[in-house]
Amino acid sequence: MKYNENDSMWIRSQDKKELAKCTAFSIKRNIGGKKKSAIMGTISNGFWGRTEIILGLYDTKEVAKNELTRLQKELVTNADIYEMN
Repeated sequence: MKYNENDSMWIRSQDKKELAKCTAFSIKRNIGGKKKSAIMGTISNGFWGRTEIILGLYDTKEVAKNELTRLQKELVTNADIYEMN
């Protein structure tokens, strides 16, 4: 089955505190933190208009890209829930 852009995926955050149904993913700079990059997930039902959540924090952009690649592979294979590393 091919991933459809209207699909979503349940993701458990790196800190294990959130389980969110995400429709899109991106890497952003983590300003002011020891970890320099963050993988963000877009959600449609956030509190107070929140549409993005931090799914995981990473030492470098390259490490974040590798994790995003792993997430993409899981999307293609239609995993039900993905746990961030």
